[in-house]
Amino acid sequence: MAISTRENRMWGHFEHSLDDKGRVIVPQKFREKLGEEFVLTIGPGRHIRAYPMTIWDNLEEQFASNDLPDELDQDSNLLQRMFGNCEFVSPDQQNRLSIPRHLREWAQMRESDVAIILGSGTRLELWSRANWEAYSSGFTSENAAIAASRRKYGPSRASADGAETIELSGGAE
Repeated sequence: MAISTRENRMWGHFEHSLDDKGRVIVPQKFREKLGEEFVLTIGPGRHIRAYPMTIWDNLEEQFASNDLPDELDQDSNLLQRMFGNCEFVSPDQQNRLSIPRHLREWAQMRESDVAIILGSGTRLELWSRANWEAYSSGFTSENAAIAASRRKYGPSRASADGAETIELSGGAE
């Protein structure tokens, strides 16, 4: 799925503690982009993903339009679990997000733990500190070089709105 405009992208790293009721503050930078209601669901690596409704609707439409998913296909199984574990949520008046218990358990988040909140393009990711550190341990310069070698980066070009973009396409040359 393409990120259509700069206005709906979310980037950044924040840390906030969960309170004794399993709530976390939504960083101000992301509040407008998430909207009044958004979706929480599981993500790979034991984290929680937060999608604005417009992005979620697009994902749901793409998933529903596919042929019957193959039960042995790991990608299809992950998508089924994402849709099956989603919750439609809204922040409270103090911009706190109440994370449902089953999602906190999936992400191994406990009350008073620090939550890592990452803007990751068209979604937010919420991680327990321990899961984030374990996941991030694989981010080495060697692994970054391998990942970059598998991607083809095209030249910069100006888009219709005047913003400079870089074309990306997957696969090795």
